[in-house]
Amino acid sequence: MTQLFVQSLLLGLLQGGLYALLAVGLSLVFGILRVVNFAHGEFAMLGSFAAVFVVGMLGLPVWTGLIAAAVAGAAIAYATNILVLRPIYLSRMRQKGEYTIIATFLLSQFLIAAATLSFGTTYRKLPGLWDQNLAVFDYIYLSGNRIVAFVAAIAMIALLFFIVYRTDIGRAWRALTQNPLGAAVVGIDVNRYANLAFLASGAFAGLAAALLAPLMFVFPASGVIALVKAFIVVIIGGLGSIRGTLFAGLLLGVVEVMGTVYIDTGYTDAYGFALMIAVLLFRPQGLFGRTGRTV
Repeated sequence: MTQLFVQSLLLGLLQGGLYALLAVGLSLVFGILRVVNFAHGEFAMLGSFAAVFVVGMLGLPVWTGLIAAAVAGAAIAYATNILVLRPIYLSRMRQKGEYTIIATFLLSQFLIAAATLSFGTTYRKLPGLWDQNLAVFDYIYLSGNRIVAFVAAIAMIALLFFIVYRTDIGRAWRALTQNPLGAAVVGIDVNRYANLAFLASGAFAGLAAALLAPLMFVFPASGVIALVKAFIVVIIGGLGSIRGTLFAGLLLGVVEVMGTVYIDTGYTDAYGFALMIAVLLFRPQGLFGRTGRTV
């Protein structure tokens, strides 16, 4: 393998880990509640602004910005569930899915407008976590910020795997995934575990955005980019599948970087859409998706 190929592969994997962290909360909420959340990108955007405020305005260490981003993302996600989505999915109205799409889309536009009024349209950037370029055997060159972000992303996804498959919270989530009515009948508090799912979703989105902030700019519409990447990942991996989200995130990162290096730099986003269309043509449920509910 040539140096360029190995370099591109590693860069794609590092980028893909962040895509997976960005999308895993969206997949979790959909798997449990069948809620398509178009405001997920704004959870990420507000998390990144919280990190910039804590680090840039208050002068605190960069790692505190990650905590602030996770807390801000979790808080707005929790409020979204309580104030916007719970009245819909717990009601007896028909076509709940359509109403959740409309409600979250309108919420996303409101949050973008509110962020624009509050923070302006200036592009901001978070200081790096490890501002050093590493040379591996003078053969592969990697950014320290990308390595730290990737390790943090994989660690958080591993934590989510542990919660889902080794804790009572995860067992309740999986029960809701399979049969919400049956889970409620046996005593599982749907409201409580829905709240926990949204808290996790927002925290992961905010943290992913803060990890990306040293590599990309922070601005009010940055959540739109995050949402698009997250949707591509969950569609490729399979809606509701956490394992599929991890694999699809890594795959998307590799495809984007390889396409940029070997085909054309002007179509980076198009490579992800092409991959998504190809998956939908041959496996509409996604690479790891099933016809039933799954986490």
